[in-house]
Amino acid sequence: MKGLRTARWILAGLFFVMSAVYLAFGRQLLRFASLSEKSQIIPSAITVSIGAVLFWLVISFVYGRLYCSTVCPVGTLIDLSSKLRRLMPARRRRYRYRNRHKVRFHIATVYFVCLIAGISVVPALIEPWNVFRNIIGTANPASSAAAAVNLGIGAATGIVAGAVSLLLIVFAAVFTGREFCNTVCPVGTVLGLMGSNSVYRVEIDPDKCTGCLECEEACPAGCVKVVGRFVDDARCVRCMECVARCPENAIRYQPGRNRVATPMMRGVKPHGR
Repeated sequence: MKGLRTARWILAGLFFVMSAVYLAFGRQLLRFASLSEKSQIIPSAITVSIGAVLFWLVISFVYGRLYCSTVCPVGTLIDLSSKLRRLMPARRRRYRYRNRHKVRFHIATVYFVCLIAGISVVPALIEPWNVFRNIIGTANPASSAAAAVNLGIGAATGIVAGAVSLLLIVFAAVFTGREFCNTVCPVGTVLGLMGSNSVYRVEIDPDKCTGCLECEEACPAGCVKVVGRFVDDARCVRCMECVARCPENAIRYQPGRNRVATPMMRGVKPHGR
């Protein structure tokens, strides 16, 4: 079960490299690098390639937000940037459970209204594929210029947007982990709705859990709450950090919810019934 994190990192690294190569050089270096764009939800929706969109909606309903932890390049960039937390004092490195923010629905609504209306500025600033394209553009101005034409903005504006986006994402990742994915990203909001009652879930076994808080402190999404043995599946990006960190193997990625096995935890029927 702990090997799931390693498998997730391998897939995430592969898609991250393919995305960077494709956005910087097109198909010149890797012919199959275009698969990275075809796997993205919003670019597929814009090009009326509904297959990828439906695929990820179904995957999210069955397995949760695997898209956010493997295919999304911004998600991988956030995970890599989060490693800088090691430079912080030990106490501040720990994550804590955070409540949901309703503002994510307002941001998603504004995003989709702008997308339908053809207002490209908002999608260019908060949609993960466009954000990553702007970031890559800071290192490759030619690529940035081409992207700017498609988005209807100036090349200089695209480069500035990419640099600012990179700084903000790194800063937010260091201090808040996956908060961008769960509050700002419209794709994360939609997939969170699909994955909130997914078939496969990250579950804490109350009979094995000792309350050590290792899982809660390792969760970059801030969705694990040891008190109550609760994992918020709407915000869980399936990074498997909690599974790998649990010293008691009390966290599993499985179909359905756990049932309490300890007799002392079960309800007692009243006499005479």
